[in-house]
Amino acid sequence: MRTKHCTFVERARKLSFHMSVIDDIRQAAFELRRTDPQEAVRVLRRAAAQGGDAEVLARGALGEIYLEEFGDLDGAASEFRKVLAAAPGLAAAEIGLARTRREAGDFPEADAGFGRALESLARDVKGFEKEPPPGAEEVVLTMLEVAVELAELRAASGHDKALSVPIDEDVLHWAAGEKLFDAEGDQDDWIRFHALWTQLRLLTGRAEEALAAIRESERQGQLPPPEAARLVSLALEDLGDLPRAGAEARRMLELLPAPWPVGEVVRAAHLLGKNDILEQALGQWPPDSDEARTLREALGLVKLGTP
Repeated sequence: MRTKHCTFVERARKLSFHMSVIDDIRQAAFELRRTDPQEAVRVLRRAAAQGGDAEVLARGALGEIYLEEFGDLDGAASEFRKVLAAAPGLAAAEIGLARTRREAGDFPEADAGFGRALESLARDVKGFEKEPPPGAEEVVLTMLEVAVELAELRAASGHDKALSVPIDEDVLHWAAGEKLFDAEGDQDDWIRFHALWTQLRLLTGRAEEALAAIRESERQGQLPPPEAARLVSLALEDLGDLPRAGAEARRMLELLPAPWPVGEVVRAAHLLGKNDILEQALGQWPPDSDEARTLREALGLVKLGTP
């Protein structure tokens, strides 16, 4: 399932400052950050010196690089706080700052930050209901992604599973009813949408609701059968019905072309309590591959860690 993190740079499309500054930010955020993050930082520092919207975009991209490429939580938090000082309530900065606080173990501050981001995103989405603008689907997906992150955070903090997360799910029903995710011309956004919503339902104690929703989404053609089987399996596992969860996990694999994803094969074997699916998958990978080694380890043919 894909995710998108370049929120600050995407915002550049709506800004009016000099195109060379936009180009600098885009180059640093999209091209340099993976290949030469230090150079990306230098480019973004120059862009930030322009002030105004350019600084907001550049510092947001800097925060993402510090967090995702360098693991520099303090540096990332500093950049996101500067963005919020210049653009109070900006959801992208609230999300970035909340992620730094979560990684630092400051769960209460992370919880508060994700909550503020959800409020900001909800205000944006409410304005879409008359005429969704281009990119509306990504805002809805980001809101749902943040809701899942908040639910996971609360679960890790020992909160009751049934504790609600502050997201208006009527907005999600609206997005599905409007077929908002048809815009991309493929099923990727539909898959991401339903996978995230399933996660949210499971994290908040609504596995039966998730099951019904997945089956209806498959019936409507929003989910391809393999992905629907995977999500049904997760919901059944959450309900404690391991045999049916295993059967759905096997169904998912049998709907996919070979070679099958190893993690899903191991999960299916665990749920079913049988090795035959491991043996079948082992024949799909080269004997000296890492995937084959993992499958042999799962079968118990070699000891974990043996060369």
